[in-house]
Amino acid sequence: MIKMKLKEFVKTRNEKFGVVIFDTLKEKVFVANETGKDIVDLLQKGYSLENMIQSLSDLYNKEPAEIKKDILSFLDSLKSNSLIEV
Repeated sequence: MIKMKLKEFVKTRNEKFGVVIFDTLKEKVFVANETGKDIVDLLQKGYSLENMIQSLSDLYNKEPAEIKKDILSFLDSLKSNSLIEV
């Protein structure tokens, strides 16, 4: 089971369009849509990758394989910007 979390210096703010993610060390701002907000919310609740896939598959009424691809893509983006740790 793979568990990830936002790094300590990362702050988030939910908005109508999704979420704003702040990297307080590099003073960078990232913006994500509603799906990104849902992924960030689940990260903050301590969900594993497997639990995220199931939860969002249920929420969006989509196949887990399709959801997994989207989640992994978003997590890769967070990882490449050093915003999450495994």
